[in-house]
Amino acid sequence: MAGRPSTGVATREEDPVTLRLVGYELALGDGWTVVPEAPFDVTTWALEAARHLVGPGAPPATGEPPSLSPEAGAAFAAEPPADPVADLAEAITAVVASASGTGVDALTTAFLVRDPSTGSVDAMVTLVAQTGLTPEAFLADLERLVAESDDPPYLYAQQVEADLPGGAAHGAHLMIGHVDPELGQEVAHLEERVVLGVFPPDCPDMIELTAVSAGVDVFDDMPQTVIDLAGGLTPELGRA
Repeated sequence: MAGRPSTGVATREEDPVTLRLVGYELALGDGWTVVPEAPFDVTTWALEAARHLVGPGAPPATGEPPSLSPEAGAAFAAEPPADPVADLAEAITAVVASASGTGVDALTTAFLVRDPSTGSVDAMVTLVAQTGLTPEAFLADLERLVAESDDPPYLYAQQVEADLPGGAAHGAHLMIGHVDPELGQEVAHLEERVVLGVFPPDCPDMIELTAVSAGVDVFDDMPQTVIDLAGGLTPELGRA
């Protein structure tokens, strides 16, 4: 019979150690840009980021019209050339404002620009660590949010689940209707959103990932796109 040699000293098994979430990393693909941690000059940074993304080939924001007839020249002056740098800087500033408007501390934010020449942002994503939140409690909070919100209203909600390298993911795919006051109660803009909670194994904490698209036609399959994105999430665990 196998056994351990006696030492004459009483021994006991060590108490299990609870691992807690101490950080995380998210690998982002092409087109994604991470917003710096606050505080920083948002206007200056947004303009620099837009210039970098658009590149040196950007069309000028202003300039003299080419050799045109007086009528065409007047039309040119009334509608100056598009400035993708200025438009993109404005869109990036809106992303930062949206993230800071949540009032959530330690929020990581990134945005996606597929074609900088359009001057638009395609999507944004935010991540934040949450302590002591179970999958059941997280999903219950989401269900309550959808059920109780009417400004803006949630027009569609579908549960999303996936097994990821960083842990089990639970969340929802949402469609939100934004109303334009000038159009009465008619929905003027549809927002597509995916919210995922990633729960590292044997850890009482989680990472909440929220992705918001600029419209319903940005992604062919937004839930799968966000699941693929969350697959690049690496939680860092340590002793409590």
